[in-house]
Amino acid sequence: MALARLLFRVLLTLLILLVVIGLALPSKAVVERRIDIAAPAQKVFPHLNSLRKFHAWSPWSAMDPDTAYTFEGPESGVGSRMLWQSKQSEVGVGSMEIVRSAPDREVQTTLDFGGKGHAIATFILTPQANGQTQVLWRFRTEFGWDLFGRYIGLMMDGMIGGTYEKGLQTLKQRVEAL
Repeated sequence: MALARLLFRVLLTLLILLVVIGLALPSKAVVERRIDIAAPAQKVFPHLNSLRKFHAWSPWSAMDPDTAYTFEGPESGVGSRMLWQSKQSEVGVGSMEIVRSAPDREVQTTLDFGGKGHAIATFILTPQANGQTQVLWRFRTEFGWDLFGRYIGLMMDGMIGGTYEKGLQTLKQRVEAL
């Protein structure tokens, strides 16, 4: 009986500790990657402002060739929407919609991961003095009071950072090949 009481106290203490630490963790996660592309922003922008063109260089498109994609709304710009459904957990189910588009400067999208959360992805184009364009790809998600999400947020950069780098490399190759 004393052992059961001790075990209960230890487990309760660990649970309380996990909750307190979880509350102290950041309630949001941000992942950013950048790349310089040897082309002006006018050549890069169309690949970000059209979800059909995004799909062509997206790192997730290559992960599961059997993913079902549906495109809705305009060909490009605000309201353009892409939905996907995959059996592979790395790709999953979700949608992406362009919600802000500033020609040759910025594209912002909302992401819905079908019950696994929401996020905002932003592409920011910055012309460089040498004629190149720097592309910043930013992912931002809020966890609110989701303590499990806050723990996942600690690993977010490691989870998607490499995929963002791969995607930016593919974008660079596509744009510079034109």
